[in-house]
Amino acid sequence: LTPNTTLDWVNCFDKFQCARLEVPLDYSKPDGEKAAVAVIRLPSKYPVGHKKWRGPILYNPGGPGGSGVGLVLLAGQAFSAVIGDDYDHVGFDPRGIGATTPAVNAFPLPAERATWNLRAGPLVNETADALAVAYANTKILGQLVEQRTKHAAQHVSTAIVARDMLSITRAYGREKLLYWGFSYGTVLGITYASMFPNNVERLIVDGVVDTYNYYQSSWSNNLLDADKILPFLYKECAASKACPLHESTPEAVGKRVQSILSNLKTHPLPVVDGDAYGIVDYKMAWSLLFVSLYCKIPYIYNPYTVFPIVASLLADVEKGDGRALYGLAKSPDASFECKCGDTDIWPEVARAETTFAVACGDGDDVSGESLDYLRSFYEELSEVSVFANIWMQIHVSCVGWQVRPAERYTGKFQGNTSFPLLLIGNTADPVTPLWAAKKMSKGFQDAVVLTQNSAGHCSLSAPSVCTAKYIRDYFREGTLPAEGTVCEVEAHAFPPDLQPSMQANELTAADAPLRNAMRELSDAFEVPRLGHI
Repeated sequence: LTPNTTLDWVNCFDKFQCARLEVPLDYSKPDGEKAAVAVIRLPSKYPVGHKKWRGPILYNPGGPGGSGVGLVLLAGQAFSAVIGDDYDHVGFDPRGIGATTPAVNAFPLPAERATWNLRAGPLVNETADALAVAYANTKILGQLVEQRTKHAAQHVSTAIVARDMLSITRAYGREKLLYWGFSYGTVLGITYASMFPNNVERLIVDGVVDTYNYYQSSWSNNLLDADKILPFLYKECAASKACPLHESTPEAVGKRVQSILSNLKTHPLPVVDGDAYGIVDYKMAWSLLFVSLYCKIPYIYNPYTVFPIVASLLADVEKGDGRALYGLAKSPDASFECKCGDTDIWPEVARAETTFAVACGDGDDVSGESLDYLRSFYEELSEVSVFANIWMQIHVSCVGWQVRPAERYTGKFQGNTSFPLLLIGNTADPVTPLWAAKKMSKGFQDAVVLTQNSAGHCSLSAPSVCTAKYIRDYFREGTLPAEGTVCEVEAHAFPPDLQPSMQANELTAADAPLRNAMRELSDAFEVPRLGHI
């Protein structure tokens, strides 16, 4: 597709339409070089400008590094079913990502990227030199980006992408943004609302990041609620004999899981399964458990559906069989095959350097931090969560980063927006604590926090008709939930042995289509993985 300053839609992917919007590479130099933003829409049943057409809703799946084009391809029809088919449902690839150009890519040859990815070392606390090795590797990646893709990496900041969102909105002939952003997408949404408070029509941020902490390059507050989620799932397991790790109490389930994991530290399992071979070790199992709590593993998204699978895999490991776990958790590069002419044109997952180009470029420059400082930083982070040995990699990566952005937002996160923001947080979100949603809401006049009583990352990790109604009514009617509203979910990890009695607020037949749409949306939704996590 040829980029243009207008949205010239072309039919693509069956029911969708695609375009490439030409925008300034650097908005301070509008007559200079250009970028081309990849945009996709599931069009409204009404044409643009029709009296019943409600406008374009833009989506961001998170990351940083996630493809909005991919999100709408997967979930556009479900978004339409929940919110309405009288909107255009619009995805776009942020700067440096997916089909947007220029791309940030330090490894243009897939074989070189696979080789680099296999350099990933142990968890930062597994060996005496693990943190030092991670530190050295991030210095290498930082230098490679500086040498190979610096120009693109300078123009991918959240502030620039916020301007792109306004450009897309204006290309529709409108001045005010409709938006639903998840995870890192909340940083983007909050940054946009701070930069353009008068250009907000509706703005939902879901799975809210402590945006101040993010812009400090710290990443130290994300795990404040992380340790709530495992006890929640252990409770589900103890309540159902269908759980492969079932014990009489949640504490006993947790003890059994920890025993399996600890055994892998000293007795990793060798796996030979057909042409696939490798080792199931503590890092692989622990990382799979963590990733399953907040983002997608192949074909499975939310912890309510994934924990039964992980429990079954751990039960197999307990018996000495690591084949199934290895098949699910191994690096895609473990069985990499070279193909002639193979190029990485439109990656399905975020590249590590793209993630860090955004996150580390947005954040304070921490490239001067010493290895000794990182050791003390890790000790503090480990007091916050048992998952610190995984999460630490993000901050370490920013220590190796060298490229600074052409534009970086340095203001306050506040504003009297032209329409109040809706912030959504789960009670047991492993990487964006509910606390952060409440903190960030304080900067925006009349903003409201909707709480979803569930485990998992972002509201779509567990279908909730209650939450769906508030989201739909916010977009369509401009109504906000009352302060302190809490929504329950229609999800269990395992069928409980003792079914609860019928409640007065049991879902009605009229709720069934919305419930089914939310299930489809939950199944289709995917939060991008962060870097090498």
